[in-house]
Amino acid sequence: MGYGLIGYAENEFALNKRQKDGSTLRENLESAYRQTRVQPVELEPIDIPYGTQYLWTYFCELSNGRGYSETGPSALTFTEILAWSQLTKSDPTAWEVEAIKAIDRAFLMESMKK
Repeated sequence: MGYGLIGYAENEFALNKRQKDGSTLRENLESAYRQTRVQPVELEPIDIPYGTQYLWTYFCELSNGRGYSETGPSALTFTEILAWSQLTKSDPTAWEVEAIKAIDRAFLMESMKK
């Protein structure tokens, strides 16, 4: 996985993915760590780049209100982002909206993995 905001997001999505046993990958790796005292490489922290934490927070707020269908999560739309920005009195720039959409694409890609 890469570094930067998208790399951070990809790592979080992978670790939070539910496994066949119902636990997240993070929970399973943490359990293995407690039992073996050997930290899995996947649990090595990836720092969110300085100055981008707010974009991650924006994404999380938007994602918490996302729709789902039989096939899985729906992509965040510009209409949803606009409504969120009006409700929260945020005024994201075009670059910030594109960053949120990029994080969302990473989320959707991870959710499609089996």
